[in-house]
Amino acid sequence: MEKWLYDNILKISIIISLPLLMAYIFADDKIIGYTEHGIPVTKAELEVKSVRVDTIRSWKWIEETDTLRLTLNRKKQVDVEFFNRCFDMPYATGLQFKPWGGFNSIGRGDNITPISWSNRPALWPCTIKRITEVIEEKEDGEEN
Repeated sequence: MEKWLYDNILKISIIISLPLLMAYIFADDKIIGYTEHGIPVTKAELEVKSVRVDTIRSWKWIEETDTLRLTLNRKKQVDVEFFNRCFDMPYATGLQFKPWGGFNSIGRGDNITPISWSNRPALWPCTIKRITEVIEEKEDGEEN
């Protein structure tokens, strides 16, 4: 028994650790920061199910991350990630929201169409993948 265990210990350890490694690699909940007590904060914890269209006050396209930052009432901000590449978004002068079913709120799977400088909607709408809340860091002189 000991000889068999000694001969197969590497195989056993790979079989045991492989599911854990695959779960870590394919996990979508990346840690994006930590609380003041050191607890990790993931994107899934900051995810917002829907946003009412009438609460949107302004928007800004962030080219580095290909996300749309919406400013809502009471200076609340959310980042909108898309399934597809929104080629016309950097050149947009306005946005057209197309919620599913004609509701007043947008969420995952709904479309946002950029309106160009010629007041024409883009040919390809951007489909929402995820909406996450933006948490502002405090300026207290400490590294967060």
